[in-house]
Amino acid sequence: MYRAAVIGCGKMGSEFADDPRQKNIYAHAHAYALCERTQLVAVCDADAGRLTRCAERWKVERAYRDARELLDAEHPELVSICTPDATHYELIRAALESPGVYGVLAEKPLALNLAQADELVALAHARGIVLAVNYSRRYSNNHARLRDRIQSGVLGQLETVHGYYTKGTLHNGTHWFDLLRYLAGEVTRVWGVNRRGEKCDDPTLDATLELEHGAFATLRGLDANKYTLFEMDVVGTAGRAQILDSGQTIEYACVAPSEFYSNYQMLTHTDTDAAGMGDVTLHAIHDLVECVETGRSPRCSAQDARAALAIGTAILESAQLGEPVDVSAGR
Repeated sequence: MYRAAVIGCGKMGSEFADDPRQKNIYAHAHAYALCERTQLVAVCDADAGRLTRCAERWKVERAYRDARELLDAEHPELVSICTPDATHYELIRAALESPGVYGVLAEKPLALNLAQADELVALAHARGIVLAVNYSRRYSNNHARLRDRIQSGVLGQLETVHGYYTKGTLHNGTHWFDLLRYLAGEVTRVWGVNRRGEKCDDPTLDATLELEHGAFATLRGLDANKYTLFEMDVVGTAGRAQILDSGQTIEYACVAPSEFYSNYQMLTHTDTDAAGMGDVTLHAIHDLVECVETGRSPRCSAQDARAALAIGTAILESAQLGEPVDVSAGR
């Protein structure tokens, strides 16, 4: 059994388990508690109240306000980093440098710039540590089924992808970029536009993305203060898949004769995958353990997270320059 620690006791670290509307396993502490191969031995958070609630919720005796103190005292074998974005680089590096750590599962983004991301990827490789990032849709069975359909040709040749998101190009936008890579392939060039005029380190930009096979994807950023939205519409020559409800529902359509006009073809609904994104963080923990034991790459590797970050930073650069930016140069 692997000794695990969670650094960051907020929603992703622990509190999603207390949401009465959340029926699945999203919180890292919850996943470690339920995984038969792991034991949650320590938790950490700078906020004393949050830390106490987490420790009591999961019956963990060892609770720390300082992450390095936890790592030095407990020597966990698996570590989850569930802290704010700006702290990811420093804390992931500390976990990777800690003796006895075999695997790290970090929340996104991996870092806030490519130099930091490259350092973490190299450090994990040098120390032989599995470094995975929780872009959760890679751990979701309904998205795996969608990928299988695309790769088997059910949708035909990809023509376009369109989507919506909220809350930051790097924070939530990289979720969309990672899913785009997972389903549609590499991004080669991007255009970014600060249509909303946001003046912050991580504005929610609009973007156009050119894919390696020639198709284009478009993404529109919306106001997170009004609602949360995450959608992707994948359209091919033979069918369509619409990812709705932040990934909980996927609607499928195929080309069929029109019900309304003779000699016309249209996209007609065929089926709905409403299985949801069940237990994705538990799947991520199981995947982390298996990777530690077999040496295979995680479903969402540090290199995958680095690629999503490269897309996001290129879009930010494009918006500042007012011209397209080649993503391949950042690979």
